[in-house]
Amino acid sequence: MHVTLLDATDPHWGSQVEQIGVLLGAGENPTLFPYHFLYVTLSKIGGYIANFTVDGRPVGVGFLFPRHFHRHSSLPRRIYTLRHHNLLAPAVTVDPTAIAAACSAALGGAEVVYYDPAGALAYDPTHQTTGAVDVGRPTRTEADATRLLQQQIWGSPPEFLYPTDLHSCEFAAGTSLVARVDGTPAGFLFGFYKFGGPRLPADWETRFHGAFRLESQTLAVLPAYRGLRIANLLKKSQAQHAWAAGIGIVNWTTDPLQYPNAALNFGLLRAVAFEFAANLYPFRNELNRVPASRFALTWLVGTKQVRELALVGERTTVVDLSHRRQVPKANDGWRNTTYNLSAELIAIEIPTDWTALQQNDIAQAQAWRAVTDDLFHHYIGIEPGKYVVTGAAADGDRRYLIAERASDTLWARLGMAESDG
Repeated sequence: MHVTLLDATDPHWGSQVEQIGVLLGAGENPTLFPYHFLYVTLSKIGGYIANFTVDGRPVGVGFLFPRHFHRHSSLPRRIYTLRHHNLLAPAVTVDPTAIAAACSAALGGAEVVYYDPAGALAYDPTHQTTGAVDVGRPTRTEADATRLLQQQIWGSPPEFLYPTDLHSCEFAAGTSLVARVDGTPAGFLFGFYKFGGPRLPADWETRFHGAFRLESQTLAVLPAYRGLRIANLLKKSQAQHAWAAGIGIVNWTTDPLQYPNAALNFGLLRAVAFEFAANLYPFRNELNRVPASRFALTWLVGTKQVRELALVGERTTVVDLSHRRQVPKANDGWRNTTYNLSAELIAIEIPTDWTALQQNDIAQAQAWRAVTDDLFHHYIGIEPGKYVVTGAAADGDRRYLIAERASDTLWARLGMAESDG
């Protein structure tokens, strides 16, 4: 058996992912991950696609997901989950041991755990009740319900939906959570383990175990339940589980123009953003009708400012710019941009209701995206002179992101541990 490993560094990566989707019946195969995840995220978390052939004939396709990282051994060792899709006739059996061994050899000796998404799987539900909301790992039925929730919230076709077996014990996803209200699934959150990631500032790589992180992939709450702060509870639970597992960094992406997300991510959860990618995802849906640009967020779940947050009762911090006129603004809507700011604190305006704007005025939405893409490219980063998004703000009915100038002082404050003075 021959194994060929593919990742996003291959110049033909996009077409290869498309071909594999066709081969595995994308849209008709509920165990296949969506194209946009395979295209953008799989390599980003340190994963691969594995093509298996015998005498030049395709016999299987596998997706290698980070599973564990032995950082305390003499030689740090990576462990992967091999999500295998058999291309042979159903009656023809495959040897999981041989397939895992072939992958291990191709990965230079890394440990590989074979996983069949269509096999017999177990689920281990858990419960943590806060007020009217119960958060925990899902049952099999609740895991299946997350696929329907994806359709309800985003209106996505089948090929854009995530497989529900990712919540199984055997797959061992980094985060597998559902929020229940009166026993009914009202929201969910899932994510994946991640080997490494973009460069971190100061000493964060060492202090927060940057070699093994968590990529938080998808969070969703049904509109009827959004007043219960379910998103906050899901994220707080994720942080608790990550830190208990020795993971100090949780990453995820967010649309920088969605103000409710900014209020949650920066004003409540205290994540920060110093990475920006324009037009990151190839998809379009009801919430993404223009190029899907994204911030990559960094959440230091072991720091004092995150660990001290109560599970309930915390108030979202929103800066009132009407009382802070000294903070310079980089733009006036999608007009009158300024690229020479150098203050310690700056504000970047974003739409008041980005979802409604995309629905009602696509031309203006495109103008907002183009202008803010340029501003984020110019200002956001970890290099000296760049800025880090750390907060959300308002001035009357207008909405802003607050960014602080990158400096050693800022990195020390944001990375302060509970034991620090």
